[in-house]
Amino acid sequence: MLTNYVTVPAKGNRRIKLTIYPGHYATSHAHVDNYISMTEVRTSSTMTAETADELAKVFKYMQIDTIICLEYTQNIGAMLANVLTSGRREVNSGNDIHIITPSINSNNQLTFTSDTQPFVTGRNVLILLSTISTGRSLSRAQECVGYYGGKLVGIGAIFSAIDESDGIPVHSIFQPSDLGSYNNYHSNECPYCKAGRKLDGFITTGGLTEL
Repeated sequence: MLTNYVTVPAKGNRRIKLTIYPGHYATSHAHVDNYISMTEVRTSSTMTAETADELAKVFKYMQIDTIICLEYTQNIGAMLANVLTSGRREVNSGNDIHIITPSINSNNQLTFTSDTQPFVTGRNVLILLSTISTGRSLSRAQECVGYYGGKLVGIGAIFSAIDESDGIPVHSIFQPSDLGSYNNYHSNECPYCKAGRKLDGFITTGGLTEL
């Protein structure tokens, strides 16, 4: 079990905290020098609610019909929808926001079932993710929304290393500067690999598998 870690509170709300493990890790797209644990943010009822409130500060000004939740953000998405629709004078007051998650087919493409496609086609869509590192997963989600005829109006994340994607701003609670250091590398350019340092683990959307 990794023991070297730091806890980082969000600047806007210090009750929202991430646990950061410095090291040498591989994701499906890159090598990174920090593992950002999302476990508490995604599973704690208290912290999930705080996270939804923080994201709502930005998205309450946008008309949103559907929140597409990726990387186990369904709890946050549901609470965010509740915040956006419960205010008396907000844009989405009294509306019904759908919370959906795409499937992944055998070609590693995101797809929506016939039952959920009506909540994307012609709808104002918000994409919600845990972590945006290189932006490749986000781009795939954007392509999916476009394929099904959705109108992407916003992108939200707990942590993001990029500020925008295809002209759409990325609104995140944490940025690389909050971590002190956060770098991602192509595997063939990784300085840790070149120095002969072994991987500490593999990072997936569900968490970390240590080596």
